[in-house]
Amino acid sequence: MVHADLGTSRPTGVEVDVNVGPAAAYEGLRRALNALAEAGASFDDIRGAREAEWAELFPGTGDEAPPLAEIALAASERRLHRESEQVFRVLATAAAALCHGCSEVGRPLVLHGIGGADLPSLRGFMRAVEHARTLPGAGIVTHAPERVRPPLDAAADLRVERAQCLQGMGLPLAAADLRSELPAATVAPASREGELYARAMDQEADAADRLAAVLAYCRAAFFSANWEGTAMVASTALGLAEDLADARVPGLLEQARGEDAQAEAIEFEPGALETAVDLRAFLYKVLGVQATFRGRQDEALTYFRAMREGGGRLLPELRAQSHLYCALTLSKRMDRVGEAIGELDEGFAVVVPRDDEPDSVRRERGWLHNLRGLTHFARSELRSAFEQEKLALACVEGLTDPSSVHLRINLLSNVSVLQEKAGRPQQAARTWERFKRAAGSANTAFVKHHSYRAAGLALLCGDRGTALDELDRSLGCAGEFTDDFHECEIRLELGGLHARAGEDGSGAAHFTAASAAATRLGDPYRMALAKAGLAVCTNTAPGSEVAHLAGLSLANPGKARELRQSVALSEDPRALLPTPRTKLNRPFDLVNFQGRP
Repeated sequence: MVHADLGTSRPTGVEVDVNVGPAAAYEGLRRALNALAEAGASFDDIRGAREAEWAELFPGTGDEAPPLAEIALAASERRLHRESEQVFRVLATAAAALCHGCSEVGRPLVLHGIGGADLPSLRGFMRAVEHARTLPGAGIVTHAPERVRPPLDAAADLRVERAQCLQGMGLPLAAADLRSELPAATVAPASREGELYARAMDQEADAADRLAAVLAYCRAAFFSANWEGTAMVASTALGLAEDLADARVPGLLEQARGEDAQAEAIEFEPGALETAVDLRAFLYKVLGVQATFRGRQDEALTYFRAMREGGGRLLPELRAQSHLYCALTLSKRMDRVGEAIGELDEGFAVVVPRDDEPDSVRRERGWLHNLRGLTHFARSELRSAFEQEKLALACVEGLTDPSSVHLRINLLSNVSVLQEKAGRPQQAARTWERFKRAAGSANTAFVKHHSYRAAGLALLCGDRGTALDELDRSLGCAGEFTDDFHECEIRLELGGLHARAGEDGSGAAHFTAASAAATRLGDPYRMALAKAGLAVCTNTAPGSEVAHLAGLSLANPGKARELRQSVALSEDPRALLPTPRTKLNRPFDLVNFQGRP
């Protein structure tokens, strides 16, 4: 049995039960933070520096802060891209608060029932365990982590994911070691997600009212990465949709929109569903998206294909989406490009151009052309890829809905990348410059990513001065909203760029700042890498501190091992120092439990 053994010489821990169930993201973290607050923790520094994230953890606070959706990027449904900067920032903030709270009260935090926490909270606790290794006085202890809740539904069986998170905490537990012994949580959390979940699962309520809550819940849970709650609610709702009269669909859609407090964002919205068949297809899409985000690609394909199966008339837009998501899964996740092309051909047959077609049909054809271009790209057929991207742009000409805007931005990005891969960096840079005229181009998160890529392309063009200016602009955006993760990444790369050019003073300044950002993150691998870079710039050998910090890493064991070996062999770590790339998108490795590097 794996459990906490606090011993008699250690201070009494702050004990909290986080077996809260899947209803609401971050509920387990809230309970742990509240327990530390009752023990005397103030969290003032964390809360003051991260008001937007704190408002996600504790709604109703941080009214002066901009909404998190305005300063950080969400996951993308249309690209099946699960990386969410918003979720990462909330989890990193909660983890930092837990660790600093423990240090402040001088007592470890003892987590009971961690096997029953909502998955986002479990990822946050995983982050906190690693962060605590870098902060004196912080202690996160798990009690009986092998005890989990029995799966609530076949679609919502997350025992594998729970085992992966526990392994990310350094615990030697596989899915087979978990024991389904924890009771199910019985009280819905007092939060918007919790309330929607309770209504969606209320067997005594009217079916249409439940389905309205389901739609609002699935959208909210998508943005908080609450995949277990999503799977449970969507699979339960399929039965409700079977018996629903088509005449009730418009009303429940209107009710769902009225209850949806989520700001408009990239995709993942019910759209203009007309019948119970359409609603059923949407629910299967929900199940497919959460399955592929969890790495269960065969399951995802089954769900996406189920969108178009069964009787009744299905909107052509949804049938086209069924083929699109199958093709995305096959090409992007499973490297089965030939099968993906077959799915796309079937999708095009559904949305053949015709006079007076709805804008929504034209938009779906644009998404199909976009992915067809990417399949050409996967086969190094660059000319054909360009042609498909141009066809996609024509499909969204004049359209201003969120999905079309997202596609247009995606297309400009894809064209720029195609030009870069074709060895035409100047053209790629000119295409990328067109982004500044896109909707939302004044947004700080947009500028952060745009300037970073502009810098990478400038380096490819040999324009080092412009590249440094753009990187400074990207850094400024990261600093504006306390984005320690991207600041650390960019400063590590700038340090590497200067170090390779023999500009030791500039390199040392960036590595010093990167070290500070990594310390705020509680990331031992990046702390070690920054100190190794500083050693290069000061012409000293990386000392035992670099090896010690690297040895604390849980999120990046492979890279940390390589750095430790370099130190042990007295090698020059210069080759391990990063330099700027052409895209800022990064996997948020600190909270990723799938296939840790």
